[in-house]
Amino acid sequence: MNSRGGKQITSLVFIALVISSAVIVIAVAYHYLYKYEIPEVEEAKQRQQYGSTSSQEERGTSMEDELYQDVIKYGSYLKFKKVPEPLLKMNGTHPRLYLTENKIIELRKLIKGPYKELWQREKSWVDKWLSRPPRYVYYYDPEEMLWQRELGDMIPHFAFCYLMTGNEVYLNKAKEWIFYALNLSKWGPYPDLAKAHLLYDVSLAYDWLYHNFTPGEREKIRDRLAHEARLMFLASIKTGKYRSMWWRNAYLQNHLWVDMCGLAAAGFALYGEVPDAEIWINQAHSKFLKVLNSLGTDGASHEGVGYWSYGLEYLLKYLDLARELLGCDLFNNTWLKKTAYYRLYMSLPRNMWERSMTIVNIADCPMMDWYGPDYILRKLAAEYNNSYAQWLAEELDKAGVVNPISGWLNLIWYDPSIPATPPYDLSTMKHFKDLDIVVVRDSWKEENILFVFKCGPFIGHSALKKFDYDPGGGHVHPDVNHFLLVAYGRWLVVDDGYLSKKTCQHNTIVFKVNGEEIGQLGEGSMWFRGDEVIREKRMSAIIRAESNPIFDYIIGDAYNIYPDIIGLKKFLRHVIYLKPDIFIIVDEIETTKPVIPEWLLHYKGKLQKTGENTFTLINEDVSLKIYIIRPHEFKYRIYEQVGMREGGKTKKLPVLEISPIQETNKTIFIVVLHPAKVGEEWPKVMEIHENGKIGLIIQHNGKLEKIIFNFSRKKRNDRIFELVGVEEPKDTYYFIRELPPLDKPKR
Repeated sequence: MNSRGGKQITSLVFIALVISSAVIVIAVAYHYLYKYEIPEVEEAKQRQQYGSTSSQEERGTSMEDELYQDVIKYGSYLKFKKVPEPLLKMNGTHPRLYLTENKIIELRKLIKGPYKELWQREKSWVDKWLSRPPRYVYYYDPEEMLWQRELGDMIPHFAFCYLMTGNEVYLNKAKEWIFYALNLSKWGPYPDLAKAHLLYDVSLAYDWLYHNFTPGEREKIRDRLAHEARLMFLASIKTGKYRSMWWRNAYLQNHLWVDMCGLAAAGFALYGEVPDAEIWINQAHSKFLKVLNSLGTDGASHEGVGYWSYGLEYLLKYLDLARELLGCDLFNNTWLKKTAYYRLYMSLPRNMWERSMTIVNIADCPMMDWYGPDYILRKLAAEYNNSYAQWLAEELDKAGVVNPISGWLNLIWYDPSIPATPPYDLSTMKHFKDLDIVVVRDSWKEENILFVFKCGPFIGHSALKKFDYDPGGGHVHPDVNHFLLVAYGRWLVVDDGYLSKKTCQHNTIVFKVNGEEIGQLGEGSMWFRGDEVIREKRMSAIIRAESNPIFDYIIGDAYNIYPDIIGLKKFLRHVIYLKPDIFIIVDEIETTKPVIPEWLLHYKGKLQKTGENTFTLINEDVSLKIYIIRPHEFKYRIYEQVGMREGGKTKKLPVLEISPIQETNKTIFIVVLHPAKVGEEWPKVMEIHENGKIGLIIQHNGKLEKIIFNFSRKKRNDRIFELVGVEEPKDTYYFIRELPPLDKPKR
């Protein structure tokens, strides 16, 4: 080979090596960009889509001056007429949000004593994050950038641990996460949850670590907080210039609570340093006053337990700040006083608890708390001397099933003087009268059976009277006269979960009219359409509830929550719980024209027809026997519905459907349910006729019960049944409600 050829080969090899190296570098760079820097890429896309004004270049002096002037223009009426004494006293002093220098000194002593266990739990959890970079919490969320919530929520943990220990490892980690957040071009694509979390969390860190930042660092944090707070403020009012966010008047929706808490925290942290901070504070305060006035009377949440923990956390966070810094105590609120019982009664039986399953999942929520709820319950225990809330917090901690998003609050909100009392002396039935949810247990100790029934206005009776628009019911489901059943540690009758809103995905009645399936008002999209319900004040309600040692009894009236096309005159659902393990569901349905009502039951496990009028459901070691007593002749289907999640994902929903053979104006369903351990003896259930009335004889475990039904009683809320030969117990809980006339408002 000549020298020229050798040089050519050498050159080719060199070029190949260069190209290979370049490819590797590009690949590594692409991997790095994709894995770590894609938030910035997504933010650029969002900036183009939404016309963001929050890039670093756009936060120049002229832009900030314009934002500031607009806050003054639209919010000058929100300035303090007289600065509250506590805020005036704390002006120029840091820390002041939840913690003061004296409080820090006190806590440092307490974590070595009565708070030691809580502190060790918090510190151990935070220590796991010390080796993780801020981008570790990132997940793909192009629409709302909700990954920024998790980014922000870790910051107070690091700051709190530094204040408790003086260990600069925590201080350095807090700064790392703070400045990573500051270097993001956007906090959320628009003013909402992502921005609110970062506002809240960075404001806390700014206040708590104020003396640990250089003047330049403080200026950088302060400028960014002011910029984001101004955008949040302008989104919370109607200006004509800025786009108001949908949550602006959603006083019963978690978004408003979270967003205004973030705005308030920024205002409290920067008060005395940024001239419009007082406007942010007063805007948030005015919103929270309306929130408190909008809440119901029973402590229950229409958004479900998952969103209850999320929204309530931020409501409590704000109320604490308002008391300490405005001298305004807003805790004297009926809903807040009762709300711990909502979380307690909606708890699954203790033997079912695991990290992903602790609660009943009515409405849009999973079977677990997204936030806490241990520190939330400890706050409620401390404020309202609620020893049951204290007990539940301790039990959840012991089980290791809490979500420590703001676990540092355990040490700030805990009052060890409140005893932890198990709920064994509480009633096994709880009726939340505003939302009309009834929870039934066989026992607080054994907790073999849990039954939940729902039949109220989508935002509750109180809010339905107050509002002429939907103030935040998007997470509600079209689930009037819907029920759930848990027995012996297993789910049997289930909810659909966080899906698009369809009546047919719930354990209630849908109607087939002219071949089309018709459900309740409000269904048909990803979010419940409450405006069409509230516009005409459409009503549903529990009109009777009783509880005694022999039976529990509920009547749900869905008299006008369905579209007029059905011609529905009556849909009463009666639930008779014969203790300890027999449920009788009786539905009275009457329409102005022949239709086909479809009785639906969604289940977990394997279901099969096992007799002429019986079905058997098996979920591992627990079974449910289903007796169809009426109608005598019926059609049935066992099939899988497909529910739609956000983003187009789907979920399969096994369902049993029972319907009459032909269209009819009047239908009576009588269905008996008996949960038991697999292998246990089934009851014998027989229909009887006596003096022109129908009834049942149920024979089980050597006991015979005779029930006679009265379908011609005078009032809708009169009891439909009589237990023959049984003396009425004297210690009966008794509730009845009269509904307005059945005439529906004209469209």
